[in-house]
Amino acid sequence: NVTALQYFQPKALAGKHSGIVITAHSAGHTIGGTIWTISNGAEVVLYALDFNHMKEGHLNRSSLMEGGLGMVNQRLMRPTLLITDSYNALYSLPTRKQRIECFLGSIGEVLKRGGNVLVPVDSAARVLEIAHILNDWWPRDKKRRDTHALCLLSGYGRRVRSFAQSLVGWMSGGIESQMTDRDAKPFNLRFVSIVQSLEELDREVGRDSRGRARSRRAVVLAPLEGMSTGFSQELFLRWASDKKSAVILPQRGPPSSLARQLYSRWSDRTQPRQPSSAGDDGSGAAAASMVKLGPPIRLPRSVVPVVVKRRVPLEGAELEEWIEQDRRRREQEAAREAILKRKRDMLDDDEVSSASESDDDGAERRIDMAAAIGDVDTAAFSEIDLETERLLSGQSFDLYIKGRGPVRGLHFVNKSYCMFPFQEMNRRTDDYGEIYELEKYMVAADADDTALALDADKPYDSDGDGGGGSKQDTRPTKAVVEERRVQLNCQLSFVDIEGRADGTSMRNILALVMPKRLVIVHGSSAGTKALADYCRDPAVQVTKEIYTPRVGEILNVSAGVNVYRSRVTDALFKQARMASVHDSAVGFVSGRVRYAPGEQMPTLDRDGSGLQCAWQPPVMVGDPRL
Repeated sequence: NVTALQYFQPKALAGKHSGIVITAHSAGHTIGGTIWTISNGAEVVLYALDFNHMKEGHLNRSSLMEGGLGMVNQRLMRPTLLITDSYNALYSLPTRKQRIECFLGSIGEVLKRGGNVLVPVDSAARVLEIAHILNDWWPRDKKRRDTHALCLLSGYGRRVRSFAQSLVGWMSGGIESQMTDRDAKPFNLRFVSIVQSLEELDREVGRDSRGRARSRRAVVLAPLEGMSTGFSQELFLRWASDKKSAVILPQRGPPSSLARQLYSRWSDRTQPRQPSSAGDDGSGAAAASMVKLGPPIRLPRSVVPVVVKRRVPLEGAELEEWIEQDRRRREQEAAREAILKRKRDMLDDDEVSSASESDDDGAERRIDMAAAIGDVDTAAFSEIDLETERLLSGQSFDLYIKGRGPVRGLHFVNKSYCMFPFQEMNRRTDDYGEIYELEKYMVAADADDTALALDADKPYDSDGDGGGGSKQDTRPTKAVVEERRVQLNCQLSFVDIEGRADGTSMRNILALVMPKRLVIVHGSSAGTKALADYCRDPAVQVTKEIYTPRVGEILNVSAGVNVYRSRVTDALFKQARMASVHDSAVGFVSGRVRYAPGEQMPTLDRDGSGLQCAWQPPVMVGDPRL
C-alpha cells in the first residue's frame, strides 16, 4: 500500500480522492525529508515543517529556497494555506560556519585535556550529518588518531551506513566530488569506527589506530538524542563524574527528557534572559533571541536525577511462573492451530466436492422430500451425525453404523458395514494456482537471509540502544525502573546542528511565501504565540488569517470560493477573445451548461440567444504596476 515518489513528481489520487494531486519537495532536514504541496483545483496547501533553508555537508537546501539570492521558489509561492512550525521561533542562530567551528573547537579542547566526549544523536537521520562533519575533521591531526577513537555506538550503525551509501542520489552533489579515491564508496565514513555494544567500544578504545594495545579516550556518537534510554544514557552515567569529559548536545532534545534538562541548565547559565511575549517596541511581537556560542562549561555542585530503565533476567519464583505460563500458552496455541488446520482441510474438501454437488442436487431434493412425508427413517441420519462427532473428537477411529447400510437414492441397504475414515487431502489453491509453503523450498542461504530480516524487526535488546544490539538475549526478562541522582562533574555544551530554520529565517520566509491563510503547529506555546503575534503586526506584509490550534483540535480552513470545472466546446472556444495574463489566457464567454448522459462533468456550449455578443464591463486581472 506504499507508493514510492521522487521529488517534484506529481501524484494524482484516485477513487473518492480523485482531483487531489500531491507533490513532494525536498525539506533539506534529513535524507528523504519532505515538504508537500496538496492541490485540488484552485486550492493549494503547502505543508512545510522541519525544513532547512541552508545547504549542509551531505544535503542540499530545501526546495522552498531554490529561487536563488534568498528568494522563495515561485512554484511554492502564494499557497491557499500554509501549515508550518514554530519549533525555533524564539531562537536566532549564528551562521552555520560559526556553529560548526564552535562544535569542533569544543571537541578539540576536551581532547587536549585527555577527556571523553559524548554526542547524543538519533539513530539514522541527523547522525549522518554529524558523522560526516567529524569524519572530515578527524584526519587533520594525526596525533589525535593515536590518542583518541572516533566511534558510532549503535546496533544499526553498519546498516545505516550501508543505506546511506545507496542513497547518495538524494544527497548533495558535493559528496561524490569530495572523494579522492575512485574505488572508494561514497559516504564511507573511513575514520568513524562503528561499534554495536559497550563491550565492543571498550575493545576499540583499548587499541590504537594500528591495532596495538593502548588505552585511549573516545569521541562517541550514541543514540538516543533524548538520553532517556539507550547507549547515550549509559555513557552519561559512566562519564558524568569525570571532570575531563564533556557532553556536547547537538539538539535540545524532546520535552521532559534528560537532554532537555541538561540543555535548560546550560541555557540558564550561559544565555541571556528569554524574550517575553511582548516586544520592546510595543508591537506585541517578540524578537528571536540570538543563541550565544561558547566553550563547554562546568555546572558547580550540580546533581541530575536520572530515571534508568533496564531489563533484568527473571529468577526464582518469577522464572518458574513465567515458564508455566509459557507452557500453557504453547499448548493453547498448538490446540488452536490443530483446530484451524482441521477446519481448513474440511473447507478444502468441501470446495473440491462442490463441483459434484450440482450433479447430486436432484437426489438430495428427493431424499428431503421423502423424509418430509415420512418415507425415510431419519434416525439413521442422527446416528451418522453422532458417530461423526465421536470420530472428529478423537474418541473413535472407525465409522460403524449399526442396522442399516449407506443411503442409495431413496432406499437403505440392510447391511452392516465397517468403514475406515479416509479423508482425501486436496491441494489448496487460489487464483494463481496451488498454494505452497515457501520454507520447504528454501536453500540454506535464503533461510539465513530470512532469519536476518526477522532479527531486524525485533525490538531493541537489553542494552536499549533504540536499534537493537549485536546479540539477542532470549531469556525472559522484566522491566526495572529506578531513579539515580548523578553528580554532574563533566563539562556541558550545546551547539545547534538540528538542521532547522531559526526564528529570524522563518519570519523572512513567511513574508516571501505570502500565503493566504496560515496554520502554526509543532512548537511551544510561547514560540507559537511569538510567531503569530509577529504575523499579526500591521507593519508586516503577511496574511492576518492565522490559526494556532491546540493538539487534537480540528480546524475548518476551506477557502469557500466558487470554482467549478467544466468542458468547453470547440465552437465556444473559437468565439472567445482571449487576453494573455502571465502564463494564462483569460477571456469572457457566455454559453449554456449541459450534462451529457452518464457523465459527471458538465459541458459549456454555445448559446443561441445571442448573449455571447453582450457587452461586459472591464475587469482588472493581475497586479497593476505604475
